[in-house]
Amino acid sequence: MRSVPGLESATISGDIPLVGFSRYLYARGDRDVPPVEKREIVPGHEITPGYFKTWGVPLLAGRDFNEHDTADGQKVCLISQAGAKQVFSGENPIGKTLFLANAQWEIVGIVGDVRSVQVAEPAGMEFYRPWAQYNFPFVNITVRTNLKVDAVTKLVQSALTKVNPGLAIAVPQTMDAVVARALGQARLMMWLLGIFAGVALLLASVGIYGAVAYTVEQRTGEIGVRMALGAQTMDVLRLVIAQGMKPVVVGLIAGLAAALALARLLASQLYQVSAYNPLLLSATLVILATAALLACLLPARRATLVDPIQALRSE
Repeated sequence: MRSVPGLESATISGDIPLVGFSRYLYARGDRDVPPVEKREIVPGHEITPGYFKTWGVPLLAGRDFNEHDTADGQKVCLISQAGAKQVFSGENPIGKTLFLANAQWEIVGIVGDVRSVQVAEPAGMEFYRPWAQYNFPFVNITVRTNLKVDAVTKLVQSALTKVNPGLAIAVPQTMDAVVARALGQARLMMWLLGIFAGVALLLASVGIYGAVAYTVEQRTGEIGVRMALGAQTMDVLRLVIAQGMKPVVVGLIAGLAAALALARLLASQLYQVSAYNPLLLSATLVILATAALLACLLPARRATLVDPIQALRSE
């Protein structure tokens, strides 16, 4: 496949990010190996040379796997950058060992972090082993190319047929589709939350408008007297808006205090956004205050159109 025109690079692995990952128990091999129940469990991947080039994952230190990493050779592995900081804090992990699958695996390199489990899950310890030394029963073929899925599928299937006519591609898909599927539930929840928030804002605005409009209606005579005694349009506007916005301001302050108090709970629903983000909180307050102000402005504007003579007659 690497020699096929149109395919930039190709590789084989036991899994791909966000799909079919495996977890393994591990421990540092240069220390006393703890019992099984006390070992940590982390994602592990079996790959062939060229994997990191195909996926665009940078090699940060050490070396990549090569054709010399065979089943009879020294067992070697690579670890993620986050794993190096987490497990070997302040140390150089190159040359040290991990205890995996009842064997010692020498760390020969460090690679960039990949969110292989969940997009929203912070990167942690992950390790990679050569396919030749620990092959996986399921094969994933990854190809980097600018061609469309159908065209790539035909090229890859043709290459597989030359190796074994009985082999077939089970699930051809792009990584964009994999990521979209991984984010599908989160996007659905955000759409639902956005719709509910919009409905709540609309209902609150309608409620404020109704309450202020009712108050203006009840005070028509008072407003007429004020205007008859010389009150200007802006005076009436300020009067109605000030009285309508007072409970809104109290509600915004109470809501801000509640949001800050529940910040930890809110943080679990956010991705790379702090629950204490001043820009986010300010934007929320501005949107709510603007909606409330518009709801107050309509009946206030109507109050300025009251005819003093008609208002006094109604009294």
